[in-house]
Amino acid sequence: MKSILFIITSLLSTSILADVKAWECGKFEGARIVGSDGTSLGKLGPKWDSNSIFNDSSEYSTTWSPNSIFNSSSDYGNSYSSDSVFNESASNPPRIISEEGEEIGKLSVGPSWDSERYDPNDIKYTCDWD
Repeated sequence: MKSILFIITSLLSTSILADVKAWECGKFEGARIVGSDGTSLGKLGPKWDSNSIFNDSSEYSTTWSPNSIFNSSSDYGNSYSSDSVFNESASNPPRIISEEGEEIGKLSVGPSWDSERYDPNDIKYTCDWD
């Protein structure tokens, strides 16, 4: 009985936010990030890609560009906008669109119960794109 309670408690306390697995990196590479208003916010991929959000020289990775999720003053990068990657409660975080045009999910830090949301930091480090 104790082991059953332990298993149930463990399952309930585990986050179900979509964890990125290393074998999934291919589906993210080259995927476009698109704001709810259609604004292009760069691509997912290695830091050497000129349009990657992980490329330090890309406009999409800067803290000053209005089209960067890392600009905490932009609608896509602050902690309170409904369009922001970094607002756990955002209702319209940016979409991740594959190279084939299919929606993969949303680029967002939460909420933890939404399995269609992918944290950009999880993608970056799992796929070794830093």
